[in-house]
Formats: sequence, structure tokens, C-alpha cells
Amino acid sequence: MNKGAYMQIKETLDQVGALIKSIQELCEKDYDESIISLTWDLGYMIENINQELIGSKKVVFCNLDELESRVTDFKYRKELVRAYSHWENRMCGVLKQRFQAENTWDEKFIKLMDYVQYVDFDIIVEKAKKSLLSQGPELVNKFCVYYQEYNEMWGLLDVDNSRYDVILNRVTVLKEHREDFIWLYNRLGDWRSKIVLCSMLYNWITFDLDYIDVMKERNFTDYYDLDLLKCDDQEVIVDLGAWIGDSVEGYISAYGRYKKIFCYEIDSSSMEEMKKNLSKYSDIEYRNKAAGCKNGRSSLVVCGPQSTINRVADGHTGKEIEIVTLDEDIREKITLIKMDIEGAEQDALLGCSRHIREEKPKLLISVYHNNEDIWKIPRIIYTMNKNYQFYLRSNGWQWGPAEIVLFAI
Repeated sequence: MNKGAYMQIKETLDQVGALIKSIQELCEKDYDESIISLTWDLGYMIENINQELIGSKKVVFCNLDELESRVTDFKYRKELVRAYSHWENRMCGVLKQRFQAENTWDEKFIKLMDYVQYVDFDIIVEKAKKSLLSQGPELVNKFCVYYQEYNEMWGLLDVDNSRYDVILNRVTVLKEHREDFIWLYNRLGDWRSKIVLCSMLYNWITFDLDYIDVMKERNFTDYYDLDLLKCDDQEVIVDLGAWIGDSVEGYISAYGRYKKIFCYEIDSSSMEEMKKNLSKYSDIEYRNKAAGCKNGRSSLVVCGPQSTINRVADGHTGKEIEIVTLDEDIREKITLIKMDIEGAEQDALLGCSRHIREEKPKLLISVYHNNEDIWKIPRIIYTMNKNYQFYLRSNGWQWGPAEIVLFAI
């Protein structure tokens, strides 16, 4: 926040303080004559500051309608002053933190966290719906198609039938896990990562595609950010969700050297195609298995030959896949683990906790397959080894935030 904006809001807050003092000093005989005018002025200034600092005229810690319904009772004066003073003190703190933000992205993130904390759930949801609909019919239709296709990840969006599950789900996550998002933001290792997180969360509640564009990584290929990831000829790599070998080829193209690569893929047709694509490379092991938190078997959902969204699931689908933990399936030291396994990343992480605690492999993990991985996966890693540094990169351009990779190094 620039100094001019800060001083303007601070001046208004000082005026609020003066009006509160005037109410406090009113005697009973002058109360009825003055209180309506004073509270009207207060309400006007409070709503303006709420909108400016928080993004909503109404905040949960100051119900103006309730206050104004009781202002004519002199006996309520002290409680009225206490309520207004509480609002003033809270907003002075908000203003100070906003002014101290290091840059505009830092300020945007702080403002979003204040918005989530201080604005009612239903107001946030309604504003998100309004923002969605303001994008115009053509874009709204594209959003609906996109979120209907991936509704198992984030929730359904069907405007024609008034289904806004994706908004309700995400606002719920923001409200319930605000502290987790703040924790992650403060642990991210560079501003590029903070911009990815901040843009993702703003897109959640605005559907503004400019935030998707800002997130897009334009310098490096998926997973292999040369600024973050240093690799040599001693790398023992595990690729969970190796598909047809594209991420392995991406690694070899970027670094050209390794000791050994383990490719895990649950779809047999993708596995066969991968073997053809990688046939010219040596020291690669292929494992038609899923990675999880314990050994066993699970149903396999096959969405199509060589589909990128095949996954393990509960229930009976007629096809099964073996599930293994990396801790037991690979006994040698691992130096790098890449995961893109359609929402099974948390379980797979739990199944390689020994490797993470003892060997500290570089971790490249997709964190977009649901609404909680973005904060929960870093939390899981942190409980295993507190020395990891976190980074975020977004490697795609879709109708919503996707292809987001957590680098834990």
C-alpha cells in the first residue's frame, strides 16, 4: 500500500475515533438529538473502509444493522462505544499490516486472507457467483464444461441448474484452512511460488483467467525448473504416474544423466507405449503397480487407453492393480521422486516416509487434484522432515488452476 492511500484511510479512521469519542461523551439529555446523525456518519465511514481494506462493506466483527437497531437506547451507549472501538482497533491493525506488506503481491495475499477471515461465508459465495457470471455466457459455458469433466476433483459447476459446488467447496476450504494457507505462503522459497499460490486462490473466487495466465511457467518444462532442481549422474529417480514416458524424456532432455529410473504406471497400455518410447535408454525399470500408504490391491478406474486420468479407487470396477509402498518396493537410496497420480499423492507420500526422513530425496509432486493437496501435502512432508524448502510452479493453461507442482527440496 502506498503512503498516500495509507494516510487517507488513517485519516478516516481518526475521524471514526473522534465520532466514537463524541458518542462516549454524550449525556442522556442530548443523546436522542445527536445519536442518529453520529451513527449514520459512522456507518458510512465504516462501510467505506471495510470495502477498501477487506473487499466487502460488511464484516463479521461489526454488524452495523444490529448496532443501528439499538442506538436510540441511552442504556446501550457503552456497549455501542465498545463495539465501534473494537472495529476501529481491528481495522487499525489490518491497515498497519497492509502498509507493511513487502510488495503488491504480499499485500494481495494479506488482503485475501483478511477477506476470508472477516467476511461471512454466504457473502463470499455470492460474490464468487457474481464474478463467475460477469465473465459472459461463452466463458461461463467453458467453465461449466471444464468443472463438470473434473467434478470429482473440485466439485460440480452447472449454472443452468444452479449447482455451484466448486465455489462452495473452495470457500469452505479457504475458511477452514486459512491458517494452513498462511503457513504455506510464509514457507515458500521465492516470490514466483507466492505468486502461484496467491493467483490460484484469487482464481478460486473470481474465475478471472488473468490469474491463470500469471501463474503459467514460461521458461522451463514440467517438473524440471533449472533454477530449483540440480541433478547429476548419481540420480536414482522414481516416476510415479510415468504414463507413456513423457516426464522421463523431459528429465533426460533437461539433464541428460542419471544412475537409474523406476517408472510406475497403473495402466498396462500406457506402460507398453512407454517401453517403446524409452527403449533407447538404459537403466530403467518398469513397474505396473500403484504407490500407496500400504501394500495391497485396489480397483482400477480406466478412463481410456493411455488416458492421463486413470486412477485407483474404492469399490469394484472389474480391474485391479497391486499397491505397494516405496519404502518396501525400493530398498536402495532414492534421490528424486516425481508424483502425478490423480489424487493418490498423499497416500503415496505416507508410503515413502522412510526415504523422505532418511534420504531427503527431491520431491516433485502434483498438488492440484483436489482442493486440499495444495496445503496438506506440504504439511505431510514437513512432519516427516522439517528441513525441506517448498516452491510452487504452474505448468499449464486451463479454465481453472491445474498442473501445479510442489517442489520440496
